[in-house]
Amino acid sequence: MKKLLALLLAAMAVGLTACGPAASQATPTPVVTGYEVDVPDGFEALEMEGVDRYYMNADGSNLNVLVSEKTESDDKAFGSVTADALREALEEGFLDSLEAEVDITNVSFTQNPVDGFEAYQYTCAYALWGVEMEQFIVCVNADKLYTFTYTDTTGAWMEEFQRSGENIRFETEAP
Repeated sequence: MKKLLALLLAAMAVGLTACGPAASQATPTPVVTGYEVDVPDGFEALEMEGVDRYYMNADGSNLNVLVSEKTESDDKAFGSVTADALREALEEGFLDSLEAEVDITNVSFTQNPVDGFEAYQYTCAYALWGVEMEQFIVCVNADKLYTFTYTDTTGAWMEEFQRSGENIRFETEAP
C-alpha cells in the first residue's frame, strides 16, 4: 500500500507546481549544467515518467526531483510564495489528481538560499488513505525551477531529508 501511495504522490507532484511562482533577479541567472542531491542509504533510483529523478525506499518514503521551465510571470513572484498558498495548492492537487480531500498542516516554511540561489523550504504533514506522512519540499529558483520533494511515510526520515535539502549543490556556467 505504501509503495502504491508513494508512486501516486510522485505522479501527483508532476502535475502540481509545488514551487509556485519565481522572483525576478537583477543579474543574469547562471545556467545549471547539473545538480547533486544526497540520497539516503536504502533509497533506490527508479524511472518515473514526468520527473527528473525518483528514489524510493522499501517503506514507501521517497524523494523526487522535478525540473520545470519558468515563465516571465513566474519569475516575478517567487518571494511572495507562502506556506498557506502552498498548502492550498497541495490540497487542491490531491483533490484534482486523486479525488481525495486531504487536510494538510503547515509545519514550517523558510526562504533560505540553496547553493547561492533563491529558494524556499516547506514542510507539511497529512494523512492520505490512513497513512500518516510528512513532506519536505525545497524549491530553488535558478535558470529553471528545481523542486525536490521528500516524502516520509514512517516518521524516521525527516531529519535526514532536511540535511539532504540543506546540501543540494548546483553546477553552473555563465549565461
